[in-house]
Order: sequence, then C-alpha cells, then structure tokens
Amino acid sequence: MSVVVFGLSAPARADTANAPSLVISQLKITSSNGQFVTLYNTSNSALDMSRYQLEYFNSYDLSKSTSSRLIALSGIVPPHGYFMVNDSALMLCYQVTVDSVSLGLSSTAGFIEVLGFNQSSPGSSVSPVLQDYIGWSKTATAGAQTLPANTNAFLSRQPTDAQNNPVVGTPGVGSWQSVQPDTTNPCNLVSTVVTSQGVPTGMNQLLPASEPPASIVNVAADVEGAVAPRAMPAADIGLMAPQVTELLPNPVGTGNDSSDEYIELYNPNSVAFDLTGFELQAGATSTRIYTFLSGSSLPPKGFNAFYSADTALSLSNTSGQVKLIDPLNNSISATALYSTAKDGQAWALANSKWYWTTSATPGAANVIKQPVSAKKSSAASKSKTKASSVKGAKTPKKTKSSSFVASSSAADAGPITPIHPWVLALIGSLALLYGAYEYRADMANRVYQFRRYLSARRANRSQPEGRRSD
Repeated sequence: MSVVVFGLSAPARADTANAPSLVISQLKITSSNGQFVTLYNTSNSALDMSRYQLEYFNSYDLSKSTSSRLIALSGIVPPHGYFMVNDSALMLCYQVTVDSVSLGLSSTAGFIEVLGFNQSSPGSSVSPVLQDYIGWSKTATAGAQTLPANTNAFLSRQPTDAQNNPVVGTPGVGSWQSVQPDTTNPCNLVSTVVTSQGVPTGMNQLLPASEPPASIVNVAADVEGAVAPRAMPAADIGLMAPQVTELLPNPVGTGNDSSDEYIELYNPNSVAFDLTGFELQAGATSTRIYTFLSGSSLPPKGFNAFYSADTALSLSNTSGQVKLIDPLNNSISATALYSTAKDGQAWALANSKWYWTTSATPGAANVIKQPVSAKKSSAASKSKTKASSVKGAKTPKKTKSSSFVASSSAADAGPITPIHPWVLALIGSLALLYGAYEYRADMANRVYQFRRYLSARRANRSQPEGRRSD
C-alpha cells in the first residue's frame, strides 16, 4: 500500500499529554488460521504509517530471544481509526485500514512493540519513540499474556471507552481479553476468558536498529493545492462494506448507451450506508472515476442502480471491470473481469460468481437467466435433423439420396485406413490369374487362329509370284 499524504507531521501525540498515539488493540497469534495485529490511532490527527514500525522478538524474555526483525508499515489511519497488519485473508467489518505483510510471529512465545520515528530535518538522525508493546506465551507464565487455545480466538485490549476503543495512557498497561467471532454474526465478538496478567517494562533491553529505514514526506503546510486526507464517514464505522452486484455495459433498445448504462450497489447492513467520499472506478486498462457527493447513501438491505447519465461513467463493451473504493483508497468490492459485453445482458453477481443474465434488475435482487449457448443450439439442431431423417424413412428415397446417406454413415464411422501397395499388387495379380482361368478356352482359340494365320502366310510366300493369292 503506497499513499502520499500532504501536511502530515511526524508521529502525532495522543489527545492526553504523554499518552501514546498508536497502540495495540488486538493480537492474533496462532499456528493456523492466520495472524494479525490491529493498531488504534488514539489521536485527533491522521497518522502516516510510514513513520511507524513494529519490532518483533521471538521471546517475551529478551535474554532468551534468538531473532528479531523490524516490520515496516504503510498507509494512512484516520483520527481514532484502526489499522490492521495481516498475513492472510480476513473478513473485515469495515472499521480498519489493512496493510498485508508477512508476519511469521512465533505461536510459542514472542514480544512486539510499536515504534514511532522522529526526524528533525532531512538527513538528520532518526530517533525512535516507544508507543506500545505486548509479550505473549502459549502457556501461562509471568511477564506475558497467555494465548487462547482456540485457533479462531485472539486477544483484545482492555479497558475500553463507551465506543469500545481501547484506553491506554501509558505504553504496555492494561489487561487483555480472549475473544472470538460470534458464529451467528462474525462482526460481533464473544468474550471467553479475561486475563489480567501484567506486562513487564524492561524497555532498557530493547535496542532498535541505529539507522532504521524511514519514509519522509516534506511538504509545506501552506503549499497551494495541498489535499488533506479523506476521512471515513463516522456513521460507517463498524458496518459491513457495500458490494457491486450488477452492471449493464451494453443496453439495447434504448438508443443511448451513454445514459442508460448502470452500476448497481447493495447495502448488506440493516441501517443506511453513507457513500460520501466513496468512488466508483470503471475500466480494465484505463480507469474512469466517479466520486459520491456528500449526502449520498444506500438504503438498509437495499439495492441502488447508478446510471451513467448521473455518474458520466462509460462501461466498455470489450473488456471491463468496476471497483468500489473507500475514502482511504482501499478497494472494498470489485466485479469479475468480463471480456465481451453481451447485447442487452447484465453482468450480475450470484452465489459469489459472476454471470451474464438476460434479465437485468436495476435496484432489485439479481435474477440469473442465462442465454441458450451455441453448443445447446447445435445439439437441438442435430436432434431435429435426426427426427426428420426418421420421419423421411417412410417414403422411397432416390438413389442419389441413398448414396449420400451411405456416404454420411461411412464418414461418421471414422477415418479410412489406407491399403498397403503390396496388398494392392497381390490382389491385382490374383485378379489377372482368375481372368486367365475363366477365359482359357477363348485364349486357346485365339492362339490357334493366330498360328494358322502365320502358317498360311508362309505357304503363300513359297508359291511362284504368279500363283500367289491376294
């Protein structure tokens, strides 16, 4: 994730004096089902995550640690927003910015801390500022949080305020609760065990790299045209993301593709969803963008079709795709890529797959009516031809027609294997011998007549010239 933000200062301080600005809210460390670390922005300012890093050790007791690494972060976290670092697919309930990286955290024991980096001027030294930390162990032990045995469960920070945001005044303080997703609603967390294990300070043992990598954006606050980072609508926090459910790239019978093409969105929540600042992006190679204006929304559990007459988005007939982008530039829903838009057919989502359907349903649940394929039409044509042939068998056929049917049957039987030349020669020889046998008498008579003819000529030549016959 690469984001350029104007006007962000180096690590923002929290609202309370000396309180950390970025703390660990959730931690999932298991040998299966993925790992993640959720961070919470406690401040009233957007945070540039390229100025923060996670430092990981493979033991909560650093005297026994055999390896460590720095994990770079990227992206923007809005004020009082959440940021998740994950290494596998997750179901999101729409309150986090996601940065997917390779974590590889030990499920036996470990220690991780959040560091912010300050730099007084470009090229000067970078000083780390501790934000928060946690140590963990597979078994109960002093100085570490005990990991849940259930691979679906994870640790959640306590205590929390009225909005369920973690309250952390000093790095490393507080307790941790074991939670897991509710089976009936994965966006609800069910607590299992409350742990109150303290976390040791021991920060004098942590030695981050002397020259850690950092990304510095130096843009004057009063630069003309500077763009402030967009914020997520407050009403959307905690809701499920909308989905792109249907497109009509090539309408027929309307006479105006530029106004009658549409993109349909569905709101899976039981409350209205605020679309302010969200974007529709259309196109596979070149992208066209429509940004929803303030006050745009989706009805609860409802579908809404946005026509090109209003969005000015043109959908390609040859190769296309549509994405829904949130105000933090995350792609939250996208159609499958289509190659050729069918005349008058909608590209619709059903059972997690995309289909062409002859029944376009803008603003309503999708109905998949697939067109008859060419293969089925061909099969039907063959069936009809066969039926006609059977019916025609009742009437006499001409010799030419019979020959054609026989030829067709022979062709259907498969390719003809060529005969070897020596076989042909043997057959020819046998045919000649058989012919000589059948016509032996005629051949003997012809030979006898020829011999008499030769004898007569010789006798005639022996007579005097005056007595010779003509």
